Amino acid sequence: MLKLIALGLVLYYVVIPLLRFLMKGYVITQVHKKMSEQDIRAKQASARKRKEGTIDVDYVPPSTSKTKTKPADDGDYVPYEEIKD
Repeated sequence: MLKLIALGLVLYYVVIPLLRFLMKGYVITQVHKKMSEQDIRAKQASARKRKEGTIDVDYVPPSTSKTKTKPADDGDYVPYEEIKD
């Protein structure tokens, strides 16, 4: 019975605070790691940000000079006149 009480006291006063200390350290390191990753992403995003007045072309459509096709017909043109009352 005395061994059980001693084991309980050791758990309560040694093991539980030690686990609490280790978990706190782990959580703090994970938070710092995520914050540094976020800082790196923010710096990369600001580096990629375009300066005002610059133009970036991400896609250039392929040239259709090989085949001469009729442009797509967007519909019939309907002339109209404005009527003023």
